[in-house]
Amino acid sequence: MKSLACDLHVHTALSACAAREMTPPDIVATALERGLDMIAVCDHNGAGNAAAVQQAAGERLGVVAGMEITTAEEVHVLGYFPDADRAAAAATKVAASLPEADEEYARFFGEHDLLAADGSPRGAETKALASATSLTLAEAVALVKQHGGLAVAAHIDRRAFGVLAQLGFFPRDAGFDAVEVSWRARDAARLAVFEAYGLPLLSSSDSHFLADIGRARSRAMVAAATFAELALAVRDRDGRSIHRA
Repeated sequence: MKSLACDLHVHTALSACAAREMTPPDIVATALERGLDMIAVCDHNGAGNAAAVQQAAGERLGVVAGMEITTAEEVHVLGYFPDADRAAAAATKVAASLPEADEEYARFFGEHDLLAADGSPRGAETKALASATSLTLAEAVALVKQHGGLAVAAHIDRRAFGVLAQLGFFPRDAGFDAVEVSWRARDAARLAVFEAYGLPLLSSSDSHFLADIGRARSRAMVAAATFAELALAVRDRDGRSIHRA
């Protein structure tokens, strides 16, 4: 068993709000430089660069294929998937609920860059990934579970796009496996409220720039930097565990 440093919410240049510098090789190099053992790639409503980051990492860094789904209620839900293929399959379902990116959208948001493992361009996603999907919160969580994933309530301490901000309450029956707070969450009393939900409390950077990778992190007690071990840690099984660092 090993104690691993994890940043389980990292964007690539596929996300419209992320910098173009967020390429697979530079993300991996920065994560290693910051002493991380595992990251999760969670682009907005897409997973098109997850496999490339995994390829760039090789055996040097654990990379979980994920996605950050924007529900119809504009709640952000993180999905962590067993592999890039299942993340891509879930992303295909998400894409079906999104409009195409028209000229006005492209002028405002720019392109959603699809990248190879070496950081070179290999195309662009044509869907409007920055938009809210038509999936309800329940449907988004169910979609993650249908593809073998873990569903996490993203940055619940934020004033926008967290489940508390959007709904005004925490839906205990939503099926979340964990909750996440941002690097801004430092108030002990408020953290105690989040911990009272009875789910693992993670802390992640939600990095859109290389400088932010590892700014917040979780600590996992696991046997290896893999999705399977992460799932055991989130479920507090077989001596595995995870918590905000």
